Amino acid sequence: MLVKTYFERLYTHMREELYYPSRKNSGIFVVRCFCAAGSNYFPFKKGKRYTSKDVPLPRKLYDGSRTMTTDIKASFHPFDDAGLTAFYKENIEDDKTRNVMLAFGISPTMEENKDCLCRALSIQFRMFVGSNSDEVDDIVAIEYQKLLAEPKDEETKLHQPAGILYPGDQICFKSKNRPTYQVNIYEKFQHTWEFENAGTQVWRGRRLFFSNHEDVRPKAETNYIDIPDTPPHKSVKITVSIDARGFEGKSECRWIMVDSDNNDCFPNSNIFIFVVSTKMDYQGQTEVTQ
Repeated sequence: MLVKTYFERLYTHMREELYYPSRKNSGIFVVRCFCAAGSNYFPFKKGKRYTSKDVPLPRKLYDGSRTMTTDIKASFHPFDDAGLTAFYKENIEDDKTRNVMLAFGISPTMEENKDCLCRALSIQFRMFVGSNSDEVDDIVAIEYQKLLAEPKDEETKLHQPAGILYPGDQICFKSKNRPTYQVNIYEKFQHTWEFENAGTQVWRGRRLFFSNHEDVRPKAETNYIDIPDTPPHKSVKITVSIDARGFEGKSECRWIMVDSDNNDCFPNSNIFIFVVSTKMDYQGQTEVTQ
């Protein structure tokens, strides 16, 4: 798919209010999309009246006579998935959602879900920005199906961390929050975190770090665990093996997410903690409680 094709499929289905006080204009549409996705390449001031003469390059991007250069792609720092998704949710006419779905090859028999559609559209545009080519795979229909099929886990919880190092960072947990493991001494068990990148930052070079490993009795097989590169709206599952060792008592295992420079990405948030309660007489298998 070309950028030209992407914009053409969307343009006729947008709210007229998007252009106020200007007239409907393909160049303004492109500028508004760029701004919503985190680019500062095309300055835009709300309330200012624009004409076609004010947006010559965006109009050329729309009609395909110009392509996105390296400089244009570099202006998305970072790409704002949440911002572009929200922009589409607000500005695609509700009664034209199905038309947009059809324009991007989504089966007319599939459930209509505007939220999933707008997220899929944002993922598609991010592909243009991240590609070295002018043409990328048409993935809106595939991404829409994936998003629609995501399980709606009642235990999934959006956490508001006490501190955030990188603006736009957010995390959504699908695993239990702060569980307690009741285990016997010398018992070995596994703990699993499952969480989603619910913000706008791409997680690159991040790791989980057992920050108080020198202060507690339980030991992990490793104190650092690499987190794979994780774009917004993608989930990751990480498991660590723990040895309770030969000591009774309760230990709070404090893990944190750090960047490549070992900075805490969510300072003072305590969102990766789990507790190990060790005795000699626990019966049966490891028990996990909230």
